[in-house]
Amino acid sequence: MKVTILEPSGYCSGVNNAMNLAIKTKKENPSKSIVILGMLVHNQESLKTLKNLGINTIYDKDCSLEQLATRIESPSIVILTAHGHSNNVEEILKNHGHSIVDATCPFVKNSFKEILNAINNGYSVFYIGVKNHPEANAALSISKDVSLIDVKNPIIPDDKTRVLVISQTTLSKFEISQINEQIKEKYPNAEFLSGICNASTKRQESIMNISNDADLILVVGDSNSNNSKTLYSLAKNTYKNISVKLIENENDINKKDLLGLSNIVIASGASTPKEVILRVKDKLLN
Repeated sequence: MKVTILEPSGYCSGVNNAMNLAIKTKKENPSKSIVILGMLVHNQESLKTLKNLGINTIYDKDCSLEQLATRIESPSIVILTAHGHSNNVEEILKNHGHSIVDATCPFVKNSFKEILNAINNGYSVFYIGVKNHPEANAALSISKDVSLIDVKNPIIPDDKTRVLVISQTTLSKFEISQINEQIKEKYPNAEFLSGICNASTKRQESIMNISNDADLILVVGDSNSNNSKTLYSLAKNTYKNISVKLIENENDINKKDLLGLSNIVIASGASTPKEVILRVKDKLLN
């Protein structure tokens, strides 16, 4: 059996930075309470690694970061996730006596700077993203002049003048292309910035160049990871004659499903640890 791991694989630079920053913070403060507000990265294996080091995560999908911030015992060192956050979150944490470590991805920070710059120059910003995703929530918190266009249910706002369009970093250009066309019809003079990060783009390009003789495409990533789900959807829509599955780790593989297969391709999300990918490959081959 042939098994190919698509590159790039393993952590992207933003996830790698967030993980290393959390580990470094614990190492430098071994006796202090270290708490991650939200999911540092969207991968359960990564969060387990941090928990084993004594770094706790406070997360509830039904609560905002502002609400969760009030539940952290004082004083703690609070690590803010790679996806970004509102200024209000920082104010709440400081008012409760916490120290803050910001692990926001540099590419996300740059995206938010572009949004703020546009707002300061008189633009209304249309942010194409996933409703209630932490990155989208953080972008919306920048200004009342930022409007979410939900990638799953796009509704284009009316009565805007100067419009800048930017997208969540983990989307694909294929997801947003049709929405961009709808915006152009309504706002012919709208300006567009991609927003999609290099790590997501390279993985998407890689999955678009799979040989048609593959029998199975396995996308390895957490069910909470938007960039992993984007890769899965992209593969599913592109390769109608190839089986595509989204798995979290090697435990999701049923050896009986591999009978008769000769060519398997492994793709992976930007927050999937390299060791998980290698365990998946090992199970396929043994």
